[in-house]
Amino acid sequence: MRGRILAPLAALVLAFPPALRSQQPTRPAPINIPLARKAVVTIQALDPSGQLMASGTGFFVTEGYVVTAAHVLEDAAGCRIEMSDGQQQRCAVAAADTAKDVAMLTVSGSPPSTLHWGSSESMKDGDEVTVISNPLGQLPGTVSRGIISASRVVRGTKLLQISAAISHGSSGAPVLNARGQVIGIVRSTIEAGQSLNFATATDAIRNLNNDQVAVADGQALLTRKNIVASAGNSEGGVGGAGGAGGAGGARGSMGTPVSLPQISIGQTITGNLSGSDSLYPDTTYYKMYQFTTTPNQEITIDLSSSDFDPVLIVRGEGLAQSLVDDDGGPGCAARVSQAFPARGPYRILVNTTTSPHRQTGRFTLAISQGIQHVQGRSENDCGGSQTAPATSIRVGETINGTLTSSDSLYPDNSYFKFYQFTAPAGQPVTIDLASDDFDPVLIIRGSDLDNSIINDDGGPGCYARVSRTFPSTGPYRILVNTTNTPERQTGRFSLSITEGSKPVQEGSAATADCQTTSAASTSGGGGAGAGSATHSITVGQTQQGSLTRNDVLLEHDTTFAQPWTIQGRAGQTITIDLESDAFDSYLFLRGPGIEGGRDFQDDDSGGNCHARLTATFPQNGEYEIVVNTAGEHYATGAFTLSVTSGSKPKSVAQCRRNHQ
Repeated sequence: MRGRILAPLAALVLAFPPALRSQQPTRPAPINIPLARKAVVTIQALDPSGQLMASGTGFFVTEGYVVTAAHVLEDAAGCRIEMSDGQQQRCAVAAADTAKDVAMLTVSGSPPSTLHWGSSESMKDGDEVTVISNPLGQLPGTVSRGIISASRVVRGTKLLQISAAISHGSSGAPVLNARGQVIGIVRSTIEAGQSLNFATATDAIRNLNNDQVAVADGQALLTRKNIVASAGNSEGGVGGAGGAGGAGGARGSMGTPVSLPQISIGQTITGNLSGSDSLYPDTTYYKMYQFTTTPNQEITIDLSSSDFDPVLIVRGEGLAQSLVDDDGGPGCAARVSQAFPARGPYRILVNTTTSPHRQTGRFTLAISQGIQHVQGRSENDCGGSQTAPATSIRVGETINGTLTSSDSLYPDNSYFKFYQFTAPAGQPVTIDLASDDFDPVLIIRGSDLDNSIINDDGGPGCYARVSRTFPSTGPYRILVNTTNTPERQTGRFSLSITEGSKPVQEGSAATADCQTTSAASTSGGGGAGAGSATHSITVGQTQQGSLTRNDVLLEHDTTFAQPWTIQGRAGQTITIDLESDAFDSYLFLRGPGIEGGRDFQDDDSGGNCHARLTATFPQNGEYEIVVNTAGEHYATGAFTLSVTSGSKPKSVAQCRRNHQ
C-alpha cells in the first residue's frame, strides 16, 4: 500500500492522513521542500531613502499576496521582497493586525509557488512541524524541524510554542504541518531559553484582507512616522525573531509604539474629519488616536458628531478582534464600554458610515471611567440613520434578487445586499448563493460569531455555500456579495436557506470546480460536459464511470478527483468499492458529521490496488464519495463504483500493480 496525504481541498479535503492500520503500515508523503521553498520569500524593510533596515521571512498564499509578521516592518517606510531565485519586487501592505503580529502584503505578478492554509486548531501538542525561513537575512530556504511543544493564548491570541530552530530573520516564516500546509507564522523567541519559539496560529487571520480595521492598520504600518522609545519587553524576554539588521536583541512582538495623538481617560477632545485624512477602501475617512489604561479597568469611549454618522473602532493588546460600534451611544453616537484586559496601547479609529459618501465634519471623542449602557439594535434611537432594515429570509425559503450599482459598497469596492435570518436551535442549515451573472461571495455575521464567515466557491461550480450549526438562533446577517474581480459586478442572484448539512468545497478543489464549470458554460455544447455533470449513487447500486482531465485537479498532489453524491441515514453502515484497471484506486467520504480522519478514506483495502471503505453515516444528509487516485500524477481512466449495505472484510495484500 502506498501512503499519501490529501491536499487542502475544501469540499474534497480531509484533515488527516490516510488510515494507519497495523496490517497496512503507511508513511506520510514527505513535504515537497523544493516546491515549498519557491513560495517562501525574504521581506526587506526599507527606510525613507530606500535603504535596507531589517529583514524577515514571508510566503505566498495566493497570487498577489504575501504573509509575514507585522513587526518585521515596524519603523519602515517601505518594503521589498526577494524571491528564491533572487528576483526583487517592491511591495505594499494590504492589511495588518499588530496585536496578532501578522501582515498581508501585495505584490505584482504571478508567484513561482504558493502555500496552502492548514487548520491550526487540529494540531496537537507533539505534532511534527517544519519551518522554512531566511535566518540572518543571508540563508534563504533554511529548513528546520521540530514539534509543537504547547499551545498558549497570550493577550487573546493563540500561539503555538514550537521546538524548530528559529533565528533572527525568521519572523514571518511559515510553520508547516506534515502535509505542507501553513498552520503558524513565526513570531518570537525567548533567547534566554533553548528551543522556546512561538508562532501565531493561522485560523483567525486567513481573511485579514477582508477586515476593514486590518486594512486601515495596514495603511498605517508603512508611513513616515515619528518613533518614540520602546516601552520595553513586558513578556519576560519574548521578542520578535525578525530583524536581521537590528541591534541583536529580541524585539517586542507588538512592535514599537508610534506617536499617534494621545487621549487619556477622563479627557474629551474635539477634532475635524476632513478630505485630507486617510481613506478606507470603502471610501470613508478616518483618524487614529491612542490610549493606555490600567489592566482590567472598565472604561467607556464615546464618539459623537452633528456633521456625520460616526463609527467607532478600537483594537489593540489582548483583544481577540476589533471592537466596532455604530449607534451604541445616545442618538447616532457611537459607544464602546467594557474592561480592557491589558495596559495597551490601544488604537481608536474615528470613522463614519459608508452612506452618505465620504462624510466629513467636526466630532467629539471622550474616554471616561466606568461602564455605561450600549444600545442594541432593538433600542437604537438614531433617527437619522440611512441604513434600511435588512430583508428577512426564513429557513426553507428562496429569494431571487438583483445586485445593482445603487447597492452598498464593500471595502474592496464590490456591491452587497443585506438579509437577516433566525437559525434553528441546535440544527444545521445550509445557505446557498447562486448567480449566473456574477461570481458570488457569501458573508455571514452575528454577535456570537468570533469572525465573519466568508465563502466564495463552496457550492456547486462558482456558487457560494455556508453549511453549519449556528451557536444560537441569532439573528444573523447575510451579505450577498461578489468577488472584487471583475470590478463592481452586478446582476441577478438566488439566495436560499435549507435544513440540514451539505458538502462545502474549499481551497483548490473549489477553485478548480469553479474554473471547470466556467469553462464548460462558456464552451457551449449542451452535452454532458465532464466539468458540469452531477454524479450520484444509491446503496445497492453499481455505477461505471471515467476519471478525466476535466475533473477537479487537486493541485497539492496533481491527481484528479470526481465527487458522487449519496444520501445517508444516521447509523447506516455501508461498504464502498472502487475498482479500476487504469489507475491505483483511492476514495474518501465526506459530509455532515465527518471531520476528516483515518476512518473515512482508503487506498488498497479492496485488494489488487482497489479501494474499499466501510463507514457508518453519523447523521442524516447528503454525503460525497470522492473517486481519486494514488501514486501516478494526472492518472485517468475507467472505473467501477459500487455501494452495498453492511460491512465487508478488508484485504491485507499489498498493492503490487506494475504501471507501464
